[in-house]
Amino acid sequence: LGIKRDLPFDLKLAIRDTSTLHMVVVSGQNLSLAVALLLGLSGFLGRRLTIILSFFIISGYVILTGGQIPVIRAALMAYFSNLAQLLGRQQDGFWALIVIAGMMLLINPLWINDISFQLSFLATFGVVVIAPILINFLKNLPTFLRNNLALTMGAQLMVLPIISQNFHQISLVSIPANLLTLWTIPYVLGGGLVLLSLSLVSELLAKIFALGVGVLLTYFIYIVKFFASLPFSWEYVGEQVWIVWVGYYLVLGGILLAINKKLT
Repeated sequence: LGIKRDLPFDLKLAIRDTSTLHMVVVSGQNLSLAVALLLGLSGFLGRRLTIILSFFIISGYVILTGGQIPVIRAALMAYFSNLAQLLGRQQDGFWALIVIAGMMLLINPLWINDISFQLSFLATFGVVVIAPILINFLKNLPTFLRNNLALTMGAQLMVLPIISQNFHQISLVSIPANLLTLWTIPYVLGGGLVLLSLSLVSELLAKIFALGVGVLLTYFIYIVKFFASLPFSWEYVGEQVWIVWVGYYLVLGGILLAINKKLT
């Protein structure tokens, strides 16, 4: 990966650089995007059923990743955000996120310096707060594409400073790469849970079902490797003083407020 520092979370798939790191790291951003994409399908499944299914997806993700601390933190954030929506208090998703982050920092204040905590919080913030604004802004696009693009951009815009400052690289292909792969994550996670259940009943059925999950995983890995191999897939970013990233968030906030005001 070209990174000489220890990562605070495990890597499940090693690639040659960090241009697509956000897609293969077991982190809160992955979980946030997976749950957010599932919620984007509420038009087909119904909002209540979709949110309930998201709870199973979150639990399954935690189990499949071995209950790692970064994932547990992200899961707690996702649980409470989804619970607020299930209770008809979608507007309180932001405050639920703030309360959970505050509770975590009360348990361990040092987590605020933990990269995985920062990614978990900021990615979920992007999904809960920024994505709805972008969905309204992109209302002329087809529903599936609009939701997928808005959720990806919301999370990416929020975590960009953290990734840039710690890995000194920014991806130039994250948007198209995520658009092509993000939709597979809920199916892979759900399929993994079904596969585990089938393996307890029938090895033959499990093998047959595994073929479908294997196709999705093969597609996912191929897309990741393809975009990572592009010569323009990433750009080096030098060390920046903290005021630069404060300015970034202020500019981003101003643009989003202007967009939201125009839409309302």
